[in-house]
Amino acid sequence: MLIRVGLDQWIMVNGEHRDGPGQPAQLVGLNTAGLSGCVAIGMGWGHMMSLAHVYSDCTAATWTPADGSAGYLQALDQAFAGSHALVPQAKPQAVLYWSEGTPRWLPRQLYNWLDARDIEVYEEEAPTCRIWIDDGRLKWSKDLAALPADVNNYTTSDNAATTIQFYKALSANAAAAAPPQGE
Repeated sequence: MLIRVGLDQWIMVNGEHRDGPGQPAQLVGLNTAGLSGCVAIGMGWGHMMSLAHVYSDCTAATWTPADGSAGYLQALDQAFAGSHALVPQAKPQAVLYWSEGTPRWLPRQLYNWLDARDIEVYEEEAPTCRIWIDDGRLKWSKDLAALPADVNNYTTSDNAATTIQFYKALSANAAAAAPPQGE
């Protein structure tokens, strides 16, 4: 099962999903596309994983707004805390994805935010990414699906509610990914 993460969404799922008792385990993957100026944060938390698609509107001005309103820092801190609460014993690892031409401020800010939590961070450059869990370790690829024929075989946050363990909108711009229409 693939779940596409939309703009300014943080989604956490178990790396395996069962449709019911006695049903076989189904591997779950999270992916996102359209990282033009945006940055994806993929995290492994043991058997759980999270993926966030941080919008390019995340700037120094919206990280911690001067007017005292909630900004990206507060939203990311809440998303991290909510995810960590589900697996408090896990020492997460992370990968950051961004596309060519993304201003360096955002990936650097997110790297420093993760590094301040003593999280091992890898960095990749691509306009799309997919993460999954393999034997308790985070794995990632720039390919949206393991098989090219499955690129449009995904669900979104709008209809994957039973699989999603934790969700956080990172801003008022948060929006589910578009349903599969051909990429």
